[in-house]
Amino acid sequence: MKTLLSALAFSCVALSATAQTATEPQFKTGCDDGKWTRGGSESKRFCEIRDLTMAVPAGQPLTISGGANGGITVHGWSGAEVRVRAKVQSWASSEAEARKRVQEVSIEAANNRLQASAAGSEERHSVSYEVFVPQQTALVLNTVNGGISLDNLQADVQFSVVNGGVSLANLGGSVTGKTVNGGLDITLSGKQWDGKGLDVETTNGGITWNLPKGYSAQLETSTNMGSIRASMPVNKSGMMRKELVTSLGNGGAPVKAVTVNGGIRVNQERE
Repeated sequence: MKTLLSALAFSCVALSATAQTATEPQFKTGCDDGKWTRGGSESKRFCEIRDLTMAVPAGQPLTISGGANGGITVHGWSGAEVRVRAKVQSWASSEAEARKRVQEVSIEAANNRLQASAAGSEERHSVSYEVFVPQQTALVLNTVNGGISLDNLQADVQFSVVNGGVSLANLGGSVTGKTVNGGLDITLSGKQWDGKGLDVETTNGGITWNLPKGYSAQLETSTNMGSIRASMPVNKSGMMRKELVTSLGNGGAPVKAVTVNGGIRVNQERE
């Protein structure tokens, strides 16, 4: 009987520990991810991971800046806080100098803002973020040299990218944004867009749509210089411009993505 009780007690402890672990964000960012080297004199790299916790912004969007170099990944989750993993790295002629540059970087995670700063030039370091937020957290995101990835959000989101691709998956709410040099990868989920809609664009980059079976929305996508590959009719306007405007399923919120220079592929699961 004592052995049985001990086993049951151990099982309860194990289940409790599992439940606690399950509520923790599962970060994927590490210093070995996307590792690359520089040539020339600045060939030594130093990388550091910093984990932070922020309160959920009240009445204002959470603004995240990627600075001169760095991407942003945001996941919606069931937790009550904003959890942040920042990957800070630098390159120099020696590891000691690269370490010094990283240590000079400070990260502000307060007043509804997440951003990094340093005494030296921003060109001397990069800071990338992986962030878990409650699903209805409004966001304003911007990067210069780095992409943006968003998933599992139901919120008002605005983003701006200069050089970098954008990945959007399982979203709702009102999502608007633009990248200048980079593609758009859009994966819709469920039966329809829940919220005001999607309105995104790229200047130089292709667009990939992934649509589930039976999805309902007002789909609009176009390119000025490129082709559209889809199972639905594509209209031509002018010399080069091609567009696809159609009501999917029972219609619904507008989902729009356009490009100036780039091809478009619409992948739709068959019924």
